[in-house]
Order: sequence, then structure tokens, then C-alpha cells
Amino acid sequence: MEQNDSKNRTDFFTEIGIALRRDGYDTSIPDNGLLPVLVDRLPLCRISETGSVRYRDADIGSVEREDALHEVTQTVETVSEYMKLMDAAPLLKAQGLDETYKLLADFNGVVLAGHPSRLGVQFVTWDWDYERTGVSQGHYMSNHYEAAKKDFAVRSGLVWEQQLFSPEHLTEIYRCVQDTLDHPYNLTYDREKCLGKIQKQITDLVPDLQQRIAQAQPQEESAFTEPTM
Repeated sequence: MEQNDSKNRTDFFTEIGIALRRDGYDTSIPDNGLLPVLVDRLPLCRISETGSVRYRDADIGSVEREDALHEVTQTVETVSEYMKLMDAAPLLKAQGLDETYKLLADFNGVVLAGHPSRLGVQFVTWDWDYERTGVSQGHYMSNHYEAAKKDFAVRSGLVWEQQLFSPEHLTEIYRCVQDTLDHPYNLTYDREKCLGKIQKQITDLVPDLQQRIAQAQPQEESAFTEPTM
């Protein structure tokens, strides 16, 4: 039992470290059951084995560090949610799978699964096939948990797709927000912070966001190119 608890703590801290490094944060070796988180090589907070975030007021001395603490807290909450699911979930039993997947959700012929890897938990949704002995039509979401949940909700019919923004719509919203931030508008700090949160949410929901943005730019340039005689 103690070995399982120790392994779960190690897996949780490892996953937290991977997720935070993707967001630009650093972590150091756990100390007394707490994982230190650093920003610009300076201590920001510590994360407990249960997913709580602890910090000292002296380490949060600016608005930027307050924002960083908020972002870290959100990441910890997300990782805590899916790691608890991964710990409790049964194995996904389906023919033809080359890797080990945990069955996180199963509804209306659709499954949401997670696969632990050195890059963090990888998420995918599938349709049950062959009388629930196999799966097909995989939508691979990499480490984007929120995007995987959304895809599962739509595919399984839990949520109407018409109620949600499509990836194309979200990409355009992201670009419009970026245009607003790039122009010298007289935005308040709170407004800029709100727009930044919108972009972060879109990034979590659209795994290939940067690729979509890169593809849209040449199309716009060609659309505005006048024909020459």
C-alpha cells in the first residue's frame, strides 16, 4: 500500500512538472512532500501531494507573479483532476492496441482514454467497434485534456456541437484577441488580463492552434494580392 502511495505521488509530481514546463515554469526536486515551482529561477510556490498550492506572500511581490501563481494553480487543478481519474480508471480492453490505455469515460459508444508516457498523459477519443471488442476513428489530443473532454462530449452526444465554437471559430477569436493586444489601444490591465485568459483557454481547447494560425496567414496574403497584367 505504501509503495502504491509513493508511486502515485511520484507520478503526480512528474506529471505536474511536465505540464508546468510546457507553460514555461521550472520545478525542482520535491522536498518534504512538496514540489517547488520557480519563475525566473526564483521560488513562486510549492505543490503538495494532494494538489494544494502553498506560497509565501514574500514570493508574490508583483502583479506578474500573481498571474503566474493563478496559472500554476489552474494547471495543478487540471492535472489533479485527470491524474485521479487515471489512478482509479480500469484498463481499456480493446483488440489491436499497442499501448496501455486507461478508460476515463465511456458513453453512447464513445470512449475517452489516457495513456501515460514520458511526455505526460496522452489523451484520445475512440468509437467502440466490433461489438465493443475494438476501437476505431481515433481523435488524438496529445496532452490537451480539456480538448479531449470537449471532443468526447460532442462525439458521445452529451453536448450539441452547435452549442460550441468550432476550432476554426476559436482560432479566429484567438487571432482577433491578438490583434487587439498588438495595437496601441487604451486597454486597462484587467481587460488585458481577461483577453490573455481567453487566449489561454483557446490554446487548451485547440491542440493545433499555432498550425492553424500559420496556415491562415498565407491565405489572407494571397486573398489581398492584386492580379498583375
